[in-house]
Amino acid sequence: MSAGSANTSVTRKAGPANGVFPAGCKWRDLEPLNRSLGFWDMTEYEFWDDSAQMWSREMPEACLMRGERTARLWSERHLGSPRTEVNCSDTHCIYRNLWYNNGRFYLLVDGKEPVKGWDMTRNQKLHVLHVDSAPSFANSQIMQYVRGDTLLFDFVYFLHPTAIGHWGETMFPLFSILKREASFAWPPAQFILLHLKRVHLMEWVRMVVATALGVAPSGALPPIIMQQEVASIWDQIPSPLEGPDNATWVCFQRTLVVRDIFTGGKRTFFSQADAQDFRRRIYARNGLTSPVRQVPMPRHITFQRKRANRRVVNEEQLIELLREFGEVRVVEFNATTPFKEQLEIMASTAVLISVHTSNLANAPFLQPGSAVIELIQRNWIWHNLDRSFQVQTEVMGDIHHYAWRACLRNQTVYIHKRDGERFGDWASQQCSTEDCVEAHTNVDVVVNVAELRSLLQECLHLVYRGASVEEAALSWPPP
Repeated sequence: MSAGSANTSVTRKAGPANGVFPAGCKWRDLEPLNRSLGFWDMTEYEFWDDSAQMWSREMPEACLMRGERTARLWSERHLGSPRTEVNCSDTHCIYRNLWYNNGRFYLLVDGKEPVKGWDMTRNQKLHVLHVDSAPSFANSQIMQYVRGDTLLFDFVYFLHPTAIGHWGETMFPLFSILKREASFAWPPAQFILLHLKRVHLMEWVRMVVATALGVAPSGALPPIIMQQEVASIWDQIPSPLEGPDNATWVCFQRTLVVRDIFTGGKRTFFSQADAQDFRRRIYARNGLTSPVRQVPMPRHITFQRKRANRRVVNEEQLIELLREFGEVRVVEFNATTPFKEQLEIMASTAVLISVHTSNLANAPFLQPGSAVIELIQRNWIWHNLDRSFQVQTEVMGDIHHYAWRACLRNQTVYIHKRDGERFGDWASQQCSTEDCVEAHTNVDVVVNVAELRSLLQECLHLVYRGASVEEAALSWPPP
């Protein structure tokens, strides 16, 4: 063991390093033994040195941006014009010669006509580098040229980096886009991931990303290009990419950027075929056969609890109720729960019940014919956020989805007293401000057992006997 590794073993605990990683870039985070890291505190890592068969504090070259670094590249390599060209559809843009320097992305243009930049993604502006001659500019630089097809991805929910439910909202549409874009490599040659840190890329995330990017079941992730990590979440947005120094210009040969499709909670696959293909692929990546419909359905109910917030206050009453309808299993997943174990539980579950949280991120991976019972906290309707998991199961075409909604003030326990004082008496239609929406992520829920029993009596007998989604459908509960 190296001296660095020996020292960290005394003062820090190493996190897990399971699942898929980029080739040559496997890491694990180091957690202090005597304190908990804050929301955006700096994280230390160890990287796997395959040649030495040991963990090291030194980041390998495979974790950094790789490109051809040379002067007068364009004239020597006959690469054509260095000007930026862009071709956009409704869902994405493909850039030829996207330029980058010191935390900013640029269009390289020349000529007399003025060109304005635009928002390339929700959080990333595209600037304009207007020069007299693009070839002269390119030939005067010592630069890096990154060949192949690069996917640039802006994780818009960087304020909630560990909320895995948001990954489905972004990766599922991306999967459909990449399947349809025949001119772009799938998987791409490299993947630029903005506004997150490595510690946020838990095994669940890496598995879903690998599947969305079209990585073969036994394949490694493409190289992930990340930003230099800083201690402030707001400084992370403009932070430079790891690898090139601030004076170096980088040109990406071809880059696909998903256009801003932030439309609230209704984001998912483009088709049922895509959704079911994704489920099949993610099971195959974990060495499992995609589950098939069972008729009648085994009466296996899985209640997935939460520990930090959006807990069920009267959980004992809830579990007692569920036992009236089947065999109940209580689970609690976290960042260290092996993804394969989570899939195995989904494959053997007939009814998954949870409060509206990232617990339901696994719902699209349930076996065909199963059902979700979602417990929605009060005042949770802004931009269709209450439907974010329902649209993901709906597009599967073979998963039932029902919901009970907390509507009364006494069904909500605010974790922070101040939130209850500010928003406790607001009606759902009033709760459209960012502060009110955030406040209702920090609540616990008191379930009306009688109302939930009525819902279960109405739907579960149909689920268990193998009724189709259309036959057993119920209306979504009003706010």
